[in-house]
Amino acid sequence: MSIQPTVSTAASRYQANSNPVEDTAKKTSASELSEANKRQLNQTILDNQLSLSLQSDDKAMNLLYRAISDAVEKRLAAQSPAGQNQDSSTEATAETGLNKTYNNEDTSPQATADRIVGFATNFYQAFREQNPELNDEDGLEQFMQEIGKGIDQGFADARDILTGLKKLEGKVATDIDETYSLIQQGLQEFKERTLKQKTDDIAG
Repeated sequence: MSIQPTVSTAASRYQANSNPVEDTAKKTSASELSEANKRQLNQTILDNQLSLSLQSDDKAMNLLYRAISDAVEKRLAAQSPAGQNQDSSTEATAETGLNKTYNNEDTSPQATADRIVGFATNFYQAFREQNPELNDEDGLEQFMQEIGKGIDQGFADARDILTGLKKLEGKVATDIDETYSLIQQGLQEFKERTLKQKTDDIAG
């Protein structure tokens, strides 16, 4: 699988609003992030009257994408020493992402995994600039851990909502499991590609 890098508006805002002066900024706990994510997702579903049916598996995949992109962004914002400015930017970006639809896009496990990996890894440059004290290997490893936790949280949130709607079954459940595996492959490829590029740069 080949993930093509794309420009992420969310990643740009994450970077632009960073303010590394406040090293002691309070970080939101994982449990608080999870509850905030689920509340926001549930409210969005109610507001948009999202109707999931066994004949509309693409809606479940759209929900999965929204849950993960929101969780990844909130996870990185919570780990950033950016303070209140970062929080407000993240909330605005998350709201935009949650209301975005993908009616004309491929919602297969592979395509959904590609979009999720592309979204998450677009934050890498901003993360590195906010953590200049880390060397290349440590910085990449910490970044991968953070987006990995965000992706896992997004999957958990989406599964909770779909379970509540009694839609986490059949093809929906199979597609979500397959998407998770493909995301892990995509993240590993990104990590290997990034390390190789650093090695080539040094050698060159």
